[in-house]
Amino acid sequence: MRIDSLLFVHGWATDKWVWEPIASAFKGIDVANMNLPGHGGAEPWDSPTLEPAVRAIERQTARMSGKIIGIGWSLGAQALIASALENVDKFTALILVGATPSFVVKEDFPWAQSRALVKRMLLDMRKNPGETIERFYPLNFTETEHGNEVKGFLKRYRYPGPISCDGSMPGCFPIFKYDEITEALVALFSTDLRARLNELDMPILIIHGKMDGIVPVGAGNYLASAIKGACLKVYENAGHAPFVTETERFERTIRKFLDGL
Repeated sequence: MRIDSLLFVHGWATDKWVWEPIASAFKGIDVANMNLPGHGGAEPWDSPTLEPAVRAIERQTARMSGKIIGIGWSLGAQALIASALENVDKFTALILVGATPSFVVKEDFPWAQSRALVKRMLLDMRKNPGETIERFYPLNFTETEHGNEVKGFLKRYRYPGPISCDGSMPGCFPIFKYDEITEALVALFSTDLRARLNELDMPILIIHGKMDGIVPVGAGNYLASAIKGACLKVYENAGHAPFVTETERFERTIRKFLDGL
């Protein structure tokens, strides 16, 4: 299959920067690396659902050509699944990293965070987003993942987060809107995509760190079993962000998948 376009979608409380080392490696095709609403994107995250992200993805894909492969991490993976379900002709394949159909535990879905913990996090985000979010970022990595890539990640997202000096406004300013990022967390709390996973009908690669402390690897196993024809690749020593800590291996994994389409 000829691949025309790649769309990268980042995770919660990050931005497109996380994907730049991977996205920049693909030459000769249309590569879009977008910011989600509230995370530097032009649109607001204005409802406690995935709909703002789905709308933003729809606007992005409308500007892209040919066969589009979506590559999403965590919240971005959920948004891509929801977008592919709503816009069935937009994508020809998906690559889902650290993905889950439900971020919180359900009676028949234990591979997730407890409802009480996420509710506590929501309350903390509304009171003190700076402290709350800085407690969250290290959880993306295991105790043994502490290289320069991890240090760069933690430095970039130190509160108040990434700064823009792009000339669209006088001076420099933070791009994150923490009230909207909190709405995105509410969306994660309330979303459950399990009932519609069997509607996905395209090649899907799932990449998951076995040591993921944010989205347990059982969620990746669940997705692989629930989605027809999905393939699961587990990185034995990785946490929630294997593309950050094992960039070269990650690139080889997705190139192999793309070559097989």
